[in-house]
Amino acid sequence: NSHSFQMKPLYLYYPYRPFIIGQRFGENNACSNPDLTGVVSQNSDGTCPPGKVKLYPLLGMKGHTGLDLHAPDGVTLRSPVDGIVKEVQLEPERGLGVGIISKEKKDMGQHGEHYAKVRQWHGKKILVQLGQEVKIGDPVMLADNTGLSAGSHNHLEVKPVEYSANGDHYNVFQDNGYYGSIDPLPFFVGTYAEDYYKILPASVHVSVFAAELEAKGNLVASKRMYALAAFLRAFGN
Repeated sequence: NSHSFQMKPLYLYYPYRPFIIGQRFGENNACSNPDLTGVVSQNSDGTCPPGKVKLYPLLGMKGHTGLDLHAPDGVTLRSPVDGIVKEVQLEPERGLGVGIISKEKKDMGQHGEHYAKVRQWHGKKILVQLGQEVKIGDPVMLADNTGLSAGSHNHLEVKPVEYSANGDHYNVFQDNGYYGSIDPLPFFVGTYAEDYYKILPASVHVSVFAAELEAKGNLVASKRMYALAAFLRAFGN
């Protein structure tokens, strides 16, 4: 069955409206004191204020490991992907954060085919639990300014991962200078996560359900659902 072997691309959906980027992947706009305190944005000319140095080299990074997205204090951040919550943690650098890993491998273009771990950081309250399955648009966290941050925002990053024999996941590109992160921006499809299920035609919902049945081995019901999806598409739905 062709449905079983077609590798789906990684598609990301905007986690908060409006989608405004404050800092891009690979940029180096953050400054801090040498002891990692007092994080601020760089000056307009790209230099740091007196007594401050560039933050990311202090953390062993070439530059920013994701996208800093507009997210005022306390707003709801939604999942940009379907997946399983694999990380719910507090780290000194990133603050409170959530990591979601796709249930199947995704086509990531030049980065190959891997599971996708999507992380969001600097939150104030996590709305999901470790091991929980989430869908695109599900609320996962409230935004804040925890960790090394100059103001309330959402730090979003993508890491291609694989699983070791003991079931632990690991970063495929851990030594790339960004601790395994890749630029998330090319994977966004231009749709807000909160709108995802509102705008999809019925045939897409049925196709997703058919794929889930197929994955569980229920081939008879899956075949019927794929046929229903084709019927709906034929009538523009």
